[in-house]
Amino acid sequence: MRIGIIGLGRIGLMHARNFAQTEGVDEVVLLGRDPEKVAAAAAELAEALAPGASADLAGELAPDREPAKITVGGSYEEALETVDGMMIATSTATHPELTLQAARAGVPVLVEKPLALDLEVLEKLADDLDATGTEVMVAFHRRYDPGHQALRKHIADGDVGTLRAVTATAHDRLPLSVDYIPTSGGMWLDMAIHDFDAIPWVTGQRVKRVWATGSVLDQPAHAEHGDVDSAMAALVLESGAVATVSAMRRNDAGQDMRVEVFGSENSYAAGLEARTPMNSTEPGVAAPGEPYDQSMDRYERAFRAEAQAFVDLIRGEGENHTPPRAGLGAIRIALAADKSLRTGLPVDLD
Repeated sequence: MRIGIIGLGRIGLMHARNFAQTEGVDEVVLLGRDPEKVAAAAAELAEALAPGASADLAGELAPDREPAKITVGGSYEEALETVDGMMIATSTATHPELTLQAARAGVPVLVEKPLALDLEVLEKLADDLDATGTEVMVAFHRRYDPGHQALRKHIADGDVGTLRAVTATAHDRLPLSVDYIPTSGGMWLDMAIHDFDAIPWVTGQRVKRVWATGSVLDQPAHAEHGDVDSAMAALVLESGAVATVSAMRRNDAGQDMRVEVFGSENSYAAGLEARTPMNSTEPGVAAPGEPYDQSMDRYERAFRAEAQAFVDLIRGEGENHTPPRAGLGAIRIALAADKSLRTGLPVDLD
């Protein structure tokens, strides 16, 4: 199987590495407009995939198998004639056109989130993609994360009892680069959107009301673009239970991504482990281990599972947990949070 990768920044190279180590993939084809950058990306990837590699891109969970061949492709149009699947990791503004082009060519797509930032554009795009009959997966990777899947099953099986509260923590260890802030989509559409997708999916409940607040506390560059670096959103679920999302652009303690659920019978958490950067003030409690630096490290298992799920989908096996229409709910919540932040008022999604 040949998988094309377009968009060779850090996230694109991570996906390329994962596909090169995914069962069933024989070749990974790197694509881009600048031949020198594509060649440099191929060299970096080859180094990371070499036996005993210590490069950061190598990751910690590389499967024990011979990696796929890494090649440099030509144009995007030419690649669509030869690949079995396409991974799109370019800038968000290019996602709609590239995804539709591949889908119309009959090439299954895994596209980085968000597929589109505008709700009307996404609704129309979802209709157009459905009409092609081609499988399209949007990279809401937490639906493929073993911890989130187990959490969802505990709730569905009734192990939690009556769901009473959900707490999501989304704290980045490293600040955003100043260049990325203007095009990021902001706190809600770039960062918290993963929690806005995961919470309804994990709980099996839609969100009825959103209230949000936020501030710029130590990174003034966010204020220059109408954004915040620290925020909180409260989501009222259809049962009346409340989910809170704490979002923070910089926490030197470490990458902290968790979802905790509390019920009448039991409590469970995805992302609570020895490397979770939370220090207890109780005597005798061990300090956390070496923290994760960024989301790609924290969710390495999820990203690898997502790659395998895409390969299975191309084969006609498995289930697409993240079709284009799945992103509509998360964007509605994100836009409601943005409106609430700016008005100070709760927003009803009904």
